[in-house]
Amino acid sequence: MNPELRELFEIKQEDKEKDKKISKVTDQNVKSHITTRLAVFILGTICFVIAINEEKGGWEEIAFLIFMAIFHGLWLLFIIIEAVILQRKKKFILRNINLAFILILLLTYFISGIFLFGFA
Repeated sequence: MNPELRELFEIKQEDKEKDKKISKVTDQNVKSHITTRLAVFILGTICFVIAINEEKGGWEEIAFLIFMAIFHGLWLLFIIIEAVILQRKKKFILRNINLAFILILLLTYFISGIFLFGFA
């Protein structure tokens, strides 16, 4: 386009390049990605804590603990697979969020293991 016409219509090339960078970040839906993963983690953790604090004993409590451990294990597997897929799609912000959730889940199990079994 002619520079005179650009000035006349106030068209700037730099704005389009900035918009492309911004659209890449907003294309990744960071807020919804965090809220859904956080909601699943909090719900699973609350149920797991309730199961641990039950003092009834018996097979029901053990079954509930096993169920919640399987739930967290499957969720961890899902997050790992999703992180690999996001790496391939070059969505690095969402991949980093998943890696943070993996770290949080592993730390949660490590800390609960210390409190329950006294590893420290």
